[in-house]
Amino acid sequence: MSLVVTVYVPSGIVMAADSRVTATRREERKEGEQTRVREQQVVLSDQGFKLIALDTLPMGISCFDTAIIGNEPIDSHIRRFTEQALSDRDKVADVAGKLVSYFRDRFANVPVGFHVCGYQVEKNMSVPYVYTCHTVKEISPARRNVNEQGNVVYGVTYSGETSVLLRLITKEHAPLFPAMPLQDAIDYAIYLIRTTIETLRFEPRFPGVGGAIDVLVIAPPGKLNFIQRKELHGG
Repeated sequence: MSLVVTVYVPSGIVMAADSRVTATRREERKEGEQTRVREQQVVLSDQGFKLIALDTLPMGISCFDTAIIGNEPIDSHIRRFTEQALSDRDKVADVAGKLVSYFRDRFANVPVGFHVCGYQVEKNMSVPYVYTCHTVKEISPARRNVNEQGNVVYGVTYSGETSVLLRLITKEHAPLFPAMPLQDAIDYAIYLIRTTIETLRFEPRFPGVGGAIDVLVIAPPGKLNFIQRKELHGG
């Protein structure tokens, strides 16, 4: 599992993701004439990269659900996708559509989801785009930051292990996103993931969210900046 959060306010888009990589260990034991199957969830690493800033386009992609496909981490697949499937003319909707098709075609029935975010200049204005998509649950990308009339709205989108987060967000006490400064949006995204991590520490169930919290800010007209990100280092 994973938890990814995207907060979109007038000053920019904040994308955040945890770093825990989990798997299900399956063991078969023969007991007489019967074979018993035992499955156990395990933590493989707290160093996974689920939030990627594209090199060729001013966009960010965050990933949830399956973090390892074909014994390769999800960020490796994303890098390969950008090299093989994208052009420098692609818009945010194009990237979201190509992304879900790429993974469905190559890894049928593997559940993996994405947030795809960026800006496009339209009529001399930078317009934010926030999309979600999923290879199984949400095949057609959905734009999350517009209302039924097609007008840009501000708020938060989240995916993955959201059971704790849903306790923190209610319509009656939701933040005033249209008035939220960018720093508050950063703090809010971190708060939602950090609170989930800390809560799962104490609840009697598998902690599927953990590790460092990576945070990417996309500011108009398309400036990408990692506010915090795990760095490779020696011992």
